[in-house]
Amino acid sequence: MKSYNLLTVLLVAASVAVDAEEINKTAVRSSRNSRTSTGNTRKFIVEVEPNRGTTTVTRQLLMKPGRKRPLFQSFDCSDVFSGMVVETDTDNMDTLLQMEGVVNVWQAHKVAIPKVENSESGPSSSIRNYSIHHWTGVDKLHAAGIRGKGSTVAIIDTGIDYTHKALGGCFGPGCKVKGGYDLVGADWETHNERKHPKQPDNDPMDYQGHGTHVAGIIAAKNEWLTGVAPEAELLIYKVFSDDPWETDEETIMQALCDAYNAGADVITSSIGQPNGWSDNPWAMLASRLVDKGVVVIASAGNEGEFGPFYSSSGAVGRGVLAVAAANVTTKPNANRTGEDLGPLPVYFTTWGPTNELLLKPDITAPGYMIMSTVLNQSYEELSGTSMSAPYIAGIAALFVGQYGGRAFNGAGFAKMLRDRIASSGTTLPFVNNRLMRKYKASPFQVGTGLVDAWKVLNYDTQLEYEPFSLMDTELFRPRWSFNITNTGGIAHEYTFKLEPQAGFNIYDPEYGVALLYAIEPKNIVPPVRLPHRVLIEPGETRELSVTFGLPDVDDDYLPLYSGKVLINSDHGEKLAIPYGGAAYDTEKAFDNMFIVDPFVTDPDRDSAWSFNIDRDASDFIEIGGRTSYACDNLRWDQIFEKGWSESLWTYPPRVGRHGFIGSATTMRDAEEFWFFDPTANDPNDTLPFPLKQQSRGFHVFWWFGKLANGTRIAPGNYTMRFAALRPYGNPNISDHWDVMNSPTASSIQVLPYNGTRNSTLKYRAPKYQTPSLGKGLLKG
Repeated sequence: MKSYNLLTVLLVAASVAVDAEEINKTAVRSSRNSRTSTGNTRKFIVEVEPNRGTTTVTRQLLMKPGRKRPLFQSFDCSDVFSGMVVETDTDNMDTLLQMEGVVNVWQAHKVAIPKVENSESGPSSSIRNYSIHHWTGVDKLHAAGIRGKGSTVAIIDTGIDYTHKALGGCFGPGCKVKGGYDLVGADWETHNERKHPKQPDNDPMDYQGHGTHVAGIIAAKNEWLTGVAPEAELLIYKVFSDDPWETDEETIMQALCDAYNAGADVITSSIGQPNGWSDNPWAMLASRLVDKGVVVIASAGNEGEFGPFYSSSGAVGRGVLAVAAANVTTKPNANRTGEDLGPLPVYFTTWGPTNELLLKPDITAPGYMIMSTVLNQSYEELSGTSMSAPYIAGIAALFVGQYGGRAFNGAGFAKMLRDRIASSGTTLPFVNNRLMRKYKASPFQVGTGLVDAWKVLNYDTQLEYEPFSLMDTELFRPRWSFNITNTGGIAHEYTFKLEPQAGFNIYDPEYGVALLYAIEPKNIVPPVRLPHRVLIEPGETRELSVTFGLPDVDDDYLPLYSGKVLINSDHGEKLAIPYGGAAYDTEKAFDNMFIVDPFVTDPDRDSAWSFNIDRDASDFIEIGGRTSYACDNLRWDQIFEKGWSESLWTYPPRVGRHGFIGSATTMRDAEEFWFFDPTANDPNDTLPFPLKQQSRGFHVFWWFGKLANGTRIAPGNYTMRFAALRPYGNPNISDHWDVMNSPTASSIQVLPYNGTRNSTLKYRAPKYQTPSLGKGLLKG
């Protein structure tokens, strides 16, 4: 099957852009620093009304004059997603959303190749009997003859070295790796697709090793190494080139669609980047696949050092199983010795919740020093949530092999199995850069805890629930319902208990949200009314409810609280539903989206700007700033000065109305460079504002005078507006934006490109001259 199946159309009325000079990857790699990259591409993912298809939008794109990058591509995603990828230099999100038939628009992002921690080659004589399965109950399932036969797991990754003997040694029907596709080809480069475009083919061979390691965790089998589901069959969708560096969201999304179309019961991806918005296109597509009955599993991420609110893009979908990592070896990862450590959360596992305060991750699996297959018939121990996600995929495959998949159980199958897996977790101790057994690890770090596969396949008790995401004090949702079904042959009597887990303050005056090392656990227990003891007969389902109250705690330092509701039967079955919330008002706490006011760099210059970007001049506007919280809408707009004020703000702004002349652009990946080099950087490789769904952190933007519609700013007097929408803000209301009030100057002179006359670009301070910092950010 040819993946992507993309319709590529050259818009004949448009001028053909000249190939940009190839970006020096070595320079990019060596210049990476603590700045937060937007990860954006020049493309947009556009969802269209299903009954119209892409024809209506295509026609509108063809009709627009002056289009310089005339490329669009349609997704092949049957009944799940109707949409296209649009590459354009003359549109931004505002203009695309105004097109007839458009439902949603997202900026497409690059996704870096997954990083893994540690590496040890193997096997050695000391690990010939290697197994971690006794920690999860998988060993007991294997002993019972349950090995995943009849299940199909799709992997989205760097490919698989299917010649590896432990993975069957072949590719195609009748092999362990029975199918798949290379969506990108050997030489594809995300930075320079015109010179190195995608060239899909039918050979998903792995030349990096990451995907091969993932495959082995699921299904490897030799005389000393056994994967979780050694008799499962695999599909592989390769989304990285042979010299992998990064891929992009649209490629991953098409791989998800291909796996669905191929009939996969389980899809796992150990790929992601910080995003945290459950409505990002990748997460939303994954959620829709769950609704179709596909079990979708994603690694939680390896950015744990950044603390809470750093969830990964693919893992935040509703119904998607986001998997954290645990250390179940004897090799400690915490600064503590002299005791039996047992299973522990791994310090690098990424923390939730999502930016909307939804609980993530969902469950934890072994992810530290995991032995598996790599290239050249070899084996290595690697660490990361890249390893824990396929472990959960293997457990899902064991269940499918025993009880059937979506074809047998219907569309509700994925949600049912998600609930069985996620409710099985065993509580873990608290770890940041230290081990503190006095406290229990929060669901914001580990979900319900370490997975128990025996429970997943053997318990009579079936829960049906959504994680108890209590939100914040303003959006607080106190009452939650859930169902218990007794699928067994005897009655079960259930009791309920609250297990509070680590709470902690997240306020940090420098970063907005505390980094991992700064988190100090504390006891924060909300009042709760639990169900009474209940007897449930075989085959019976009962709906029960839990009602929470807000904890009595000082909100000045932005406390998060969390734990589990334990559900125990009189026959020894023990399950749990996680809860978690914020004991503060998010909107007020992050009223000041910029920790310090954004600034124009080089404030001591003469304040005259010509946009001459020759090596000796480098005369352009650079804005830098650190956001305290993830930003759903970041804008840089140029507006006619005459008569304009914040009272005239309308959303979305439209060219020609209320003095609006257009949004700015920024050079793509500006944050990855310390300075602009015209011999290495392409000034026409720009992204249009607004930028959506930006992670928190320090951002840098370079404006060379080009507007979002592809034209250059004309000489004249302007007001410049740089603003971030506050959490839960209404973009139509001016006060819901944190607007830059430049400390450098009230008037900056701009020289026209041709030097004929001067123009003044003025910062207009917002009507609130001293923005409120919010109660939670006044401390420090």
